[in-house]
Amino acid sequence: MQKILFVDDNSTFTEEMAKLLKRRGYEVQVAATVTRAKEIIEREQPLFISSDFDLPDGSGLELLDMVRSTNADLLFLILSCYAPSHYETEAMRRGATICLDKTKICLVEGKLIEYAYRQSCGYPQITFHKLMYVHADTVDSSNGLQSGVLSAAMLQKGFYIVHVGTLADANDHLLVDDDIELILCDTALPDGSELDLLHHQRYLAEQHGDFIKSRPLFILTDSKDLATEYQYRQEGVNDYLTSPISITELIQRIRCFIAPREQIQMVE
Repeated sequence: MQKILFVDDNSTFTEEMAKLLKRRGYEVQVAATVTRAKEIIEREQPLFISSDFDLPDGSGLELLDMVRSTNADLLFLILSCYAPSHYETEAMRRGATICLDKTKICLVEGKLIEYAYRQSCGYPQITFHKLMYVHADTVDSSNGLQSGVLSAAMLQKGFYIVHVGTLADANDHLLVDDDIELILCDTALPDGSELDLLHHQRYLAEQHGDFIKSRPLFILTDSKDLATEYQYRQEGVNDYLTSPISITELIQRIRCFIAPREQIQMVE
């Protein structure tokens, strides 16, 4: 099995990320310096590389240049405590895949898992769909769906789910991750209501036009109150599913909203 190469001299951070990936079945190698990372790369091909920007004996850009001199396609993530705006333009010019603020742990974890999954299974881009699930509890939610069961079942059908626990995390993630096509949202959130998320998305789309897109929003809940459902639909929620929620039915409904985009890709 190819290993993910993590290049960072912050041992606490690398240990946490390595645990996260190993729990999901991925092998991880760690290097604290550019020199050590080069030795590993020369010996074996990583699944992909995640590197800090500042390293004790150089920078992530130096390592990136070395990788790109021999491999134009290997995914290369740059993670730093610096805001990406300070170095992103130069990094992307030199061939970085993505630059992330590593203080935004939720976003970083989601991206690492996504790339690990996509690289290890070779999922074709045209059949791979990325969703966000906003729910307060990482195990169970008010709609009765277990997040782990949901993720596993959806992956088998080509849907990768990013999990976030608050509206603030959801809004941060949506601003920087343009690949998310649709949002699933629980009704028990710690920092606001799902309608707040809908209104914030709508506001950003109106303010920024084509730069910020508005995604379809599905409500997943155990409330069968018809007046509440009517209110949500009047506000612009795209679908409203009540427990017990059938994953098969959920996928069918999701496809009604993402199929047109997939068909356009196939035509192109």
